[in-house]
Amino acid sequence: MARERAIANQLTRLFAATSRPIYAVDDRRRIAYCNAACAEWLAVTMEELVGLRCDYHAGDSGNRLADVAARICPPPDAFGGQTERTIVTCQNGREVSRRVAEFLPLTGPDTEQVGVLVLVEANELQADKESEFTAQEAEQNSLHRRLQEFTAELRAPYRLDRLVGESLAIRRVREQVALAMEAHANVQIVGSAGSGREHVARTIHGDRDPATAGPLMPLSCKLLDAELLQTTVLAFLQRVQETDSEAKATLLLLDVDELGLEAQAELVAFFRVPTFQLRTIVTSRRPLLELAKQELFLDELAFRLSSFVIELPRLADRKEDIPFLCQRFLEDYNAMGGRQMSGFTASTLDQLCAMPWTGNVDELAEVVRETCENSEGTQISEADLARRVRLVESAAEVPRREEESIDLGAFLEDVERELLKRSLSQAKGNKAQAARMLGVSRARLLRRVAQLGLDA
Repeated sequence: MARERAIANQLTRLFAATSRPIYAVDDRRRIAYCNAACAEWLAVTMEELVGLRCDYHAGDSGNRLADVAARICPPPDAFGGQTERTIVTCQNGREVSRRVAEFLPLTGPDTEQVGVLVLVEANELQADKESEFTAQEAEQNSLHRRLQEFTAELRAPYRLDRLVGESLAIRRVREQVALAMEAHANVQIVGSAGSGREHVARTIHGDRDPATAGPLMPLSCKLLDAELLQTTVLAFLQRVQETDSEAKATLLLLDVDELGLEAQAELVAFFRVPTFQLRTIVTSRRPLLELAKQELFLDELAFRLSSFVIELPRLADRKEDIPFLCQRFLEDYNAMGGRQMSGFTASTLDQLCAMPWTGNVDELAEVVRETCENSEGTQISEADLARRVRLVESAAEVPRREEESIDLGAFLEDVERELLKRSLSQAKGNKAQAARMLGVSRARLLRRVAQLGLDA
């Protein structure tokens, strides 16, 4: 026993002496060991790190130590006995460190997995070497790492998980959100159902610092009439005055395009009061100025609520972002602490990208959640896909019946011809009597008989 302790102490001294970060994770995904170089690299102490459980997700819980542990979590395939080599990203404040790490499965005497040993390169990954490495990196590992980088950029009190991706449309939205946070103007967020309008609204209100965000009153405009709106807003204004907060309070109007005209007029009256100091953030399916042109919304209110307009794209218009969103929602599932998954097979992602996604990002999130619950391995395959995906595929295999177009003019002409024939037949060829039966003049009947070729 003394000899075993001596060997263990010698091994610990060797690991402590190396400049390479080294750590080990047991089969319960708890960090069992880390050397001094690892603690220094992660900007934590060994005592803080050892014992933490690490789940495979992007690391955005808001808990610093939990996020550090998540960022260095071995890929789930490593716990299944597969050696992995990928890039590990560590963030300390604004500084981002990216190093290559090798994940070595540790197997017990009965080939049972007992943990993973991780060896991290001593030096940062050079930019000129990155493309060479990423070309050989597994796709799900690459998506996980890039998702971590997105998360670091988008970190906010209310997560922008619906806005990850590289499409031009979503980049523009992220820039607009950042500007809206700085401007503190009245903001309108336009998008179809399921596009994440409320998520974006709450993110803008949360700003970079929740402590300075100020009070928020969310109201569903589907449920508001003029009286209820007046009562609620007055109560909120009174509460804001009592809190004596320097931060500007915000009124969040959800689905404002469904607000009745009387309630709209009530809200306009509030804006006309010089002491009315509430900032508004509103969500709608269509731009309010467009609705105002159609006289479906009050002009003055539309202009007041639309100082800054952000239009969220449909998921069908940014399909290149679907792999990132799928990985995002899968890692949200991992963060719940249950069974861990690394990602999706390439064919599964192709299948998901081919879906129409009429319910936008919310529908995709629900499908990924159901799929994660149904899957059995560490990677999501086509066989794991949720039932609704398979139903859509089955429907796509059945050709749609061509809809027959109707020529209204020809249809009405046939009806008129048939009526003229019947009236002339009942009148035994007497055109004056046939005209009386149809309630038209004899001249008009004669003209239509000639035009339709019924003279014979």
